[in-house]
Amino acid sequence: MPNENEYGTKQRLLRILFAIVENPRGYTKKELADRCASGKVENVKNDFIAFDNAGLRLKYDNKYRYYFELEEPYKKLKDLLHFSEEDQIILNEVIDTIRPHSKRGQRLKKKLASLYDFKRLGHSYLRKPYLSKVDLLLQGKEEKKQVILRDYKSSNTNKISDRHLEGYHVSPPDDTLQAYCLDSHQLKHFRISRIGRVRLTDTNWQYEGHHNIMRTDPFRIVDNNQTMVHLRLKVGAYNELTERFPLTKSYITESQEEDVYDFQCMVNHRFLGLSNFILGYHHQLVEILEPESLLQHLRDTIKNMDF
Repeated sequence: MPNENEYGTKQRLLRILFAIVENPRGYTKKELADRCASGKVENVKNDFIAFDNAGLRLKYDNKYRYYFELEEPYKKLKDLLHFSEEDQIILNEVIDTIRPHSKRGQRLKKKLASLYDFKRLGHSYLRKPYLSKVDLLLQGKEEKKQVILRDYKSSNTNKISDRHLEGYHVSPPDDTLQAYCLDSHQLKHFRISRIGRVRLTDTNWQYEGHHNIMRTDPFRIVDNNQTMVHLRLKVGAYNELTERFPLTKSYITESQEEDVYDFQCMVNHRFLGLSNFILGYHHQLVEILEPESLLQHLRDTIKNMDF
């Protein structure tokens, strides 16, 4: 069984893979580091070497934004963004195409089997109802058709209602859909898991010029205005944070102090998700090191609590 550091490395590799495949020519090394590697460019460089060793060739454009070389075997990797259990056979096909009948290919199969151990990552998007929604959202994106989200459960409004929109960025690992909402004429993000059903319409996109892919933090909050936070956690807080928000695991390292963990990550500037966690498990935190704005946000939230 892989140790915690190996697990965090694999999860980071997976996030970088998804980011580049979903948005080719969308990120520089520094941007990938901020998004997937706690701001550590050296980790991204090492991950690029791992991709190259696996036969995944990276290139970059004139602005040093990276993308995978589109050879036939690697096109299949894009299908793995939302594969079902039956689709796992594709992994072997891809590897056999890259490294036919070789010991290295066999080792790569074992590595990828571990890398794509989605059940340990806690991803619900392998289930067929979820896949059906993802398929329709991706079809709407590819065909540039407007879609309707049936029975969307909104935490902001506490209502269940339909949403009419143009979905331009679908990210199963983040459980997010970024879209231009035709009801409010605003860019919004939606949790795919909160969608009842997806209906594809025959109407073409009308607001493509407004589409803009924004950053998503480990709390699955979409926000281009992000802030670096640094916390020190006891074991209980570490368990709660990684179990409730599995994507945070790749941003946590062991500290020099026994049974204490460091969490450093870029998060949304309103601290959504993180502040709820801190208030619920403050007794399991060792220290909030930065930023001061997070501490002030928590003080204001506590002051405004009305029981």
